[in-house]
Amino acid sequence: MIDSEAGEVTEPGHLATSTHAMRLVAVTSLAHFVNDGVIFFVPVIGDLLAQQDHTSPAVVTAMLTVFYLASAGFGLGVGLVSDALGRRGAMIAIGIAGLGVSLFVFYVALSLHGGGSDVFVLAGAFVAGFGSAFYHPLGASVLQLDVAGAARGRALGVNGAFGSLGRTVYPALFFVVAALGFTKVDTTAVFGGLSLVAAAGIAYGLRPSVTEEQAAPATGGDRLPRVAAVIEGDPLAASGQPEQATLRGILNQSVLALMAIAFLRSLAFIGIVSWVPIYLTTQRHAGVSGTLGVAVTVMYAGGIVGQPAFGLLVDRFDKRLVLAVDSLGSAAGMFVFLSTSGHGAGALLALALFGFFTFASFPLLLSLVADYVPKERSTTGNALVWGLGSTGGQALGPLAVSVLMLGSYSHLGLAFGVLAALAGATALGTPLLAKTARHGRMAMFG
Repeated sequence: MIDSEAGEVTEPGHLATSTHAMRLVAVTSLAHFVNDGVIFFVPVIGDLLAQQDHTSPAVVTAMLTVFYLASAGFGLGVGLVSDALGRRGAMIAIGIAGLGVSLFVFYVALSLHGGGSDVFVLAGAFVAGFGSAFYHPLGASVLQLDVAGAARGRALGVNGAFGSLGRTVYPALFFVVAALGFTKVDTTAVFGGLSLVAAAGIAYGLRPSVTEEQAAPATGGDRLPRVAAVIEGDPLAASGQPEQATLRGILNQSVLALMAIAFLRSLAFIGIVSWVPIYLTTQRHAGVSGTLGVAVTVMYAGGIVGQPAFGLLVDRFDKRLVLAVDSLGSAAGMFVFLSTSGHGAGALLALALFGFFTFASFPLLLSLVADYVPKERSTTGNALVWGLGSTGGQALGPLAVSVLMLGSYSHLGLAFGVLAALAGATALGTPLLAKTARHGRMAMFG
């Protein structure tokens, strides 16, 4: 662990109390649950729009594209501003509030009839993309700064599990609330209001007195602490010289390689995930029914178990090896699924295996970022790897599948196989990452 004042290495025990750490994990986990729930709620909005005859497929496609591109585009700016101001808790709340506002904009779009609603559709997608750019770099940074290195992976894993839980249950919760007497359109506004309430609670729970974000803002002339304690063989650590607090100073070989790996993994993973429902409907004859819902839920639920498991592994083993195993495991899970037929128990088990590995990116990638980037620039480093890398790949994933299936749903299985192989091949890039020091075992929040 590196002390933010003197830039010196301290022991893991130099952390806040167990209660303090648990509170941070609890509040950031709530934020992750709401953030990922609303993000994966966006395709449900697309589904509702597609059912209205005034909304063309082109507009729905444009909505999803604007959403993903805005999320990737704003991520780096969020990181730079956060590292300059140090108000990570407040900025997480702003992001969650932005997602809430986007649902109200979508509510207006769903309530209108005629071409005028298209403007609100795209505006809602833009605001949702803006709001979604905040949580992942900021939430990870809060845990990277306040949880010991020996427990950081586990904290990120537990936190990530709540994100997976949000992805799993939010679409179902939407229909549950709608069944209570609200129309589907009104339910969108209900979730918008709940998101704003959650944002207020998160702002209080992560107020500066709790997150201890009172350190002076870093500027271009400030000296950053050296990272020799966590990086072996990195040129910056070997030189023993301070590095300027610039974006260029963060982009070392390990960060660039991790960005590339994150980009390719996300392109492959999200490309497959976004088309799995259509594949099950058209090729496995699941139909738009409860069977399809169970299959998709099982896939997402794999991440609820996978994220804490891989968070534990990165605290005990070489993180590069764990990342490679995860990439290969995800590819293997998809190939097992493609070898099954129908939508029975075998297919469901394979989808759960695929989800177990696929949705473990959060603790894996951002644990490595914490080792490669000085702590004063943790949010910017997270934004580079998660925003430009992971989210950038996510924006292109569905398009990649569309190209690979050659205009026919019958080729979706082939497209999945190609992308699964690409995901597995990213394991070959892990030797480009600098080896990180192992942390000794300790209680998670001790």
